[in-house]
Amino acid sequence: MELRQLKYFIAVAEELHFGRAAESLHLSQPALSKQIQALEDSLEIQLFERTKHWVRLTITGQKFLETAHKILREVEDGIQITKQVAAGQVGQVRVGFTEATLFSLAPKLVNHYQDEYPQVNLILTSGGTEAHVEALRTHRIDVGFVCLPIRESSLSIHPLFEEKYIVALPTSHRLARHKQIALESLATEPLIFYPRSLAPVLYANFIKCCERAGFAPNVVQEAELAQTRLGLAAAGVGITFVLSDIQNLSAKGVVYRPLSGDFLTLRLALAWRQNESSPVVLECIKVIKSSKAIQSLA
Repeated sequence: MELRQLKYFIAVAEELHFGRAAESLHLSQPALSKQIQALEDSLEIQLFERTKHWVRLTITGQKFLETAHKILREVEDGIQITKQVAAGQVGQVRVGFTEATLFSLAPKLVNHYQDEYPQVNLILTSGGTEAHVEALRTHRIDVGFVCLPIRESSLSIHPLFEEKYIVALPTSHRLARHKQIALESLATEPLIFYPRSLAPVLYANFIKCCERAGFAPNVVQEAELAQTRLGLAAAGVGITFVLSDIQNLSAKGVVYRPLSGDFLTLRLALAWRQNESSPVVLECIKVIKSSKAIQSLA
C-alpha cells in the first residue's frame, strides 16, 4: 500500500465516480482504476461496489475511508512537525545566564523568543562564567552567557556588549552624598565582592584596580548574587560593586554611584559548542545575536 493510493481511494470515495475522481487527480480513468484495484489486492479487501452506471463504498470501504483520512492527517502533521524541527521552531534550548544578564537581558529576551517561537521550551539556569563553560563542555546547557576573556577551543564565542561596574553603598554612608566616588576613597572601607572561585579573572582585575589606586582591598565578605551583596550593603556590612544595569532594581537602604577613573568593565559574550548541530539551538543563537534586547544594551 502506498500513500498515493490512499489519496486516490479518498478521491474516488468522495466523488463516487471514477471519471470525475481521475480528472481531479490529473490521471486517466484506466490508470486510476488500476491503482484502486492494486490497493484492494494488497489489502485483500473489496472497497467499492461498482457497475457501469454507479460506484459505492462497501461497508468495509466506509470504515477504511476513516482510516485513510487519519493516516494522511498523521503523515501531514508529521511532515509539518519535521519541517518545524528542521527550522529550529520546535524543541528545547537550555540557556545559562550570568548575573549580568539575569536582570537586564533575560526577561526581554525570553519574552521576545517565546513570542516568536512558542513551541520551543527555554530552560534557564544561572551561574558564573566558569560554571557555564563547564556546562557547555558536558552538554548540560546549550547556550551560555559568559564574561570575557575565556580560553576554550571547543566553544564558539560571539562578543555582545560591555557594561561598567558602579558602587552600591548604604544610604547613611558619608560617601553617599557624593555624585561620583573615587576608587582611592574606598581604601579603608570594608568591601563586599564576588567569590574569587566564581570569577577568578574578574577578581584578579578588581585587585589590580585597587592596587593601581594605591591600596589593597579590605574584602570582608563574598557573595555570588547581586541581591545578596546589596542586602549586606544595606545592612551596613560594607560597600559593594554591581553592574550599572543592576541599579534598575529596587533595593532599599542603598544608593548607587559611578566611580571616577578607570575601573572594572565587564565584556559579555555568547558561547556555544563549535560542533553544535541542533537546528533549534542554532536558531536560538541566531535570534539572540540579532535580538533588539541585546542591541539596546550594546
